[in-house]
Amino acid sequence: MDAEPTLALTAPRTDIDALPYIDHQFNDSALRQQVERLIAVELKTFSPSPDALAHLPLREPNFEGYPMMQAEWLRVCAEEPMPTMDVSRYQLDPPPRAKQGDVAAWNHAVDNAQAQLEHQGTRLDNLELMQQYGANLWLAHLNGLEVASKRQAAENAELSTSIEGLNRARKAEQMKLGPKLARLEAGWVDGVKKNLEIEAQCMQLEQECTMLRRSLDPTAM
Repeated sequence: MDAEPTLALTAPRTDIDALPYIDHQFNDSALRQQVERLIAVELKTFSPSPDALAHLPLREPNFEGYPMMQAEWLRVCAEEPMPTMDVSRYQLDPPPRAKQGDVAAWNHAVDNAQAQLEHQGTRLDNLELMQQYGANLWLAHLNGLEVASKRQAAENAELSTSIEGLNRARKAEQMKLGPKLARLEAGWVDGVKKNLEIEAQCMQLEQECTMLRRSLDPTAM
């Protein structure tokens, strides 16, 4: 029966082989310098070209349904200055000299003065309310901040304890398996050495066999 076709490529897997608590090779200054030199050489190959992002399409923001933001975006694109704030409504100027006899102009000036008076009254009310209740409100706000700070500190302490426990467990496991890994590494080195010795002996025997064949059969090449 034919095997079913693979629909997708399998994701690459990278096995991270790092035992920082028992691997002390990097403590050697000569080895550290060699590693840093290799890293510096590798970093020189990462210089991006000027058109490194040319394959990425430009994203044009869409402010559909937001006319004010659209107008502001067009103003920024056109590099036009931001319009100054109109503060004329906060001024109590009388009608200009040319409209001194215009009743509508005076009505507009009076309406503006009444609006300013109401605004100042509202400011006074807010100041009185703040003077009466502001201290207690600020204390309540500070209490809320203190509670949030204590909760954040407790979460931070719990996370730090968890990280420290994980590091301790990791160190204990690595220190426990360190001697076994050392024995396995020594056995691997010994096995590689023996294989090289056997391969050398085999090559020597093959050479001796070739020489014996030639001595028995002079016509053999």
